[in-house]
Amino acid sequence: MNNKVLAIHNLKVRYLTEDGSVEAVNGIDISVDKRKTLGLVGETGAGKTTTALSILRLIPDPPGEILSGNIELDGIDLMSITEKEMEKIRGDLVSMIFQDPMTALNPVINIGEQISEAISIHQHVTPDEAKKKAKEMLELVGIPGARWAEYPHQFSGGMKQRVIIAIALSCSPKLLIADEPTTALDVTIQAQVLELMKELKEKMDMSMLMITHDLGVVAEVCDDVAIMYAGRIIEQGSLKEIFKSTKHPYTEGLFNSVPNIDDRKSELKPIRGLMSDPYNLPVGCAFCDRCDYALEKCKTEKPEKIYFSETHFAECHLYKENIDFQLNSGKN
Repeated sequence: MNNKVLAIHNLKVRYLTEDGSVEAVNGIDISVDKRKTLGLVGETGAGKTTTALSILRLIPDPPGEILSGNIELDGIDLMSITEKEMEKIRGDLVSMIFQDPMTALNPVINIGEQISEAISIHQHVTPDEAKKKAKEMLELVGIPGARWAEYPHQFSGGMKQRVIIAIALSCSPKLLIADEPTTALDVTIQAQVLELMKELKEKMDMSMLMITHDLGVVAEVCDDVAIMYAGRIIEQGSLKEIFKSTKHPYTEGLFNSVPNIDDRKSELKPIRGLMSDPYNLPVGCAFCDRCDYALEKCKTEKPEKIYFSETHFAECHLYKENIDFQLNSGKN
């Protein structure tokens, strides 16, 4: 943990519903280094947000439960501390930018009070000092401090997202979790928010876990990338390794689904089919039914991690069998 802010080992999470058990996260290992950004990438339903909520210990119980795993944040074992101790960590040592800025703010409380609340709880300052710090945070994210007393409905979508960022950063966390922070924004505002987050990350000397399905966002802000599918990390490596030396067929499919700006006539190659039913995951590789390179053993055996460098691995039988093949994306 010397150089790691976050380390997760063998995390398993499920949701028990009337229709059965949803295996949301199935034994993942990820870590975030100090002052680095890890991009957690995958389709809707891959388990990305569940992973983030597990770090904050905000999995709704019932129906959710953490079956196993170890989560260490700045050397603290989050799975062994009490809820009271966890309350002191949320918003202070670790903060989260939630997915929808439109619903993450309380509509009947002005934004200044919403920012001040976290400051008052964790820094034990007077109301006037909290108000002053809240105004400073608004200025930091590009909003005039004079708008402290205004309400969420008086702000645009991009401004609301800036307020959410101000709340998340108000106590200078060591780890910031950003759950698709630009999904609801237009591309111009998205670029501004991403640039703002990069600047604040450097200025506040923090680490970040960026949850997204947008490879463009990953290329813009991330140092390392973890590709998630059906609750598993199926490929992980540095940004350069994932983008220039793609190994997993699913990662290839994600890249092939992105428009090629250099060739306007090229057609998209979407991944066929749908993600495996989380109520009934396959015995073998969860991506098997959608994979163009699937082997017979993919249906019955879960693939092991195959390492291509100290930092780059993929869970795929093709490499275990030493099969000579070339991904269609041409990145390997």
